[in-house]
Amino acid sequence: MHQATIYQYNQRAEILIPERRGTSYYGPDNHKPLVCYKGLNIDIDFFAKDTDRKPQTLHNKTYTCKIIDRTSGAVVINKQLMPHDYDNGILLLHLDHEETSQLDAKTYDVTVTYTLTNSTGSYGGTSDQNMRLSYVLDVRDQPGEFRASETVSVFQTVGDDRVGGRMTGPAQNANRTGLQTAQVHTTDYTGVYKFQGTLSIQPTDSDWFDIAGQSYTLTSDTGVKYHTFYGQYQYVRIVHTPDVANTGTLDKVVYRS
Repeated sequence: MHQATIYQYNQRAEILIPERRGTSYYGPDNHKPLVCYKGLNIDIDFFAKDTDRKPQTLHNKTYTCKIIDRTSGAVVINKQLMPHDYDNGILLLHLDHEETSQLDAKTYDVTVTYTLTNSTGSYGGTSDQNMRLSYVLDVRDQPGEFRASETVSVFQTVGDDRVGGRMTGPAQNANRTGLQTAQVHTTDYTGVYKFQGTLSIQPTDSDWFDIAGQSYTLTSDTGVKYHTFYGQYQYVRIVHTPDVANTGTLDKVVYRS
């Protein structure tokens, strides 16, 4: 018999409310990054304490949390913390599965500010003994998370070529390995098909290039061809060129990155 243990507990962080009295100063310890997984609910407890590490009452304060994209500086989630224990300064940040699904798998900054009753403006709570205003939130993909495949079955005629629509590549899926798989379905098809990639988010015709080693020639072929390749592309597409004597079809490509 094999046994394993599952631990169920909320993550926690402290908010320092700077109310200095005397000369002693006891700041909170440097905290570890907070962690959440895309598509899962997450609860994080915040403990509001003063300079002497004593709990702060919540009766006259309203706390707000902002999750900030480090690259753009944009606030992606702006949410009020829920008081859990007014006398002991315990607050709860709850993110549901829809909110975490909107986050990319990367590191965000988190700030917590508060307002006082009958007072204008906001105050900042600091996150550690270095008086930083922001916490760190590490958003991760779920291990083994299923990613739906994309299917392209309509091709645009461009000269002798038939160009498929663009499919989302690994660079946009936080796929660090760059692994991609594709299934090409044909019916009595004679011709050549190849995969192309682009590094542009808004590609024009000149931004596409052939992916090395991903060009294939078929002769009266019916069935499914399976392909696996690597590369960090923003988008991928398939382009096929039927032979002049071709009477068959390249039906569709099913792609996943």
